[in-house]
Amino acid sequence: MNIGDEITIEPAELVAGGAALARIDGFPIFTANVYPGDVAVVRLTEVKKGFARAELVRVTALSPLRRAAPCPIAGECGGCNWTALRLDAQLRAKERILRESLRRIGKLQSHPPIAIHPSPLNYRMRSRLHRDGDAVGFYAMRSHRVVPLARECEVVAVETAQHPIEGETWEIDGRLIHGIMEIEIRVNEFRYRLSTTSFFQVNRHLLSTMLRLVTAHANRVRQKRVAIDLFAGVGFFTLPLAKLFQRVVAVEGSPSIHYIQGSNIEAVQSPVENFRMPDADFIFLDPPRAGAQKSVVDAMAQRAGEMICYLSCDPVTFSRDASRLIASGWRLATLDRNARVVRACPVTFRPHSR
Repeated sequence: MNIGDEITIEPAELVAGGAALARIDGFPIFTANVYPGDVAVVRLTEVKKGFARAELVRVTALSPLRRAAPCPIAGECGGCNWTALRLDAQLRAKERILRESLRRIGKLQSHPPIAIHPSPLNYRMRSRLHRDGDAVGFYAMRSHRVVPLARECEVVAVETAQHPIEGETWEIDGRLIHGIMEIEIRVNEFRYRLSTTSFFQVNRHLLSTMLRLVTAHANRVRQKRVAIDLFAGVGFFTLPLAKLFQRVVAVEGSPSIHYIQGSNIEAVQSPVENFRMPDADFIFLDPPRAGAQKSVVDAMAQRAGEMICYLSCDPVTFSRDASRLIASGWRLATLDRNARVVRACPVTFRPHSR
């Protein structure tokens, strides 16, 4: 196989990152914008010793898993993956990816049932769009070419953000302070202050669900003296934890930590890996896609008294961190899986001895 060769593939499965996996004589080839059940001609763009990557040339036979009317720019826009795939097929693929990551990376042969929490379309609170002349939209896949945003975009829809979400409280107020836009967001009974550069949970439909799941786990902790919130951001989970525990320590490396206030909250601006972790009854973490450093996982395993709750945005790094916790004497207790993005995946661990 050589770069530039055109070959016909029949993908067998979807993998983390959005590509489909096909094999030619056992050799793996990864391609975007094709799905299991498709027959497609692809052009090789990268050939390595153990795998190759390709770009779609044309689909010669359509998978029955495809949707009838996907986004019209789904084939070129890099704003999302799998938009041409039926939602039920997306759910099955994402659950399989998580199971496979737990098995292959986490070395888990069994695990608790995966509870799925559906999420509607137009879910993103924040997206990084780009401008090229009059064109405003996402970059094309693996390119800096701007693809104008489609009216039918199922990820971003400005008009939907102006209306309340059924069953949830959703309010945003904004103001410009010293050249920086600061906003206040209310979710249920909690109000959060942040700037437009601060990290905040991206899926607006799942804000209440995530609060409910995490606080439900925290409520099951018997001793409610100390909780630690690692990678705390602007305190999305710190505030509800402060209503349950006598003391909450929120740790965040960015200046966003200064938005967190409360009489029983200790806000610590520090990289999490440099933080000297005290003993705590409950430890919660919501790390970036790279997961937690080994030193952080080891410290949690030693300092957590009763429960560790991990909110992951990547099944591969989560499975790696889970295997380290399990090797330290913890067991995987619950798995909650969001149907649209991985970021709503609260997972709890408990010591084997309790």
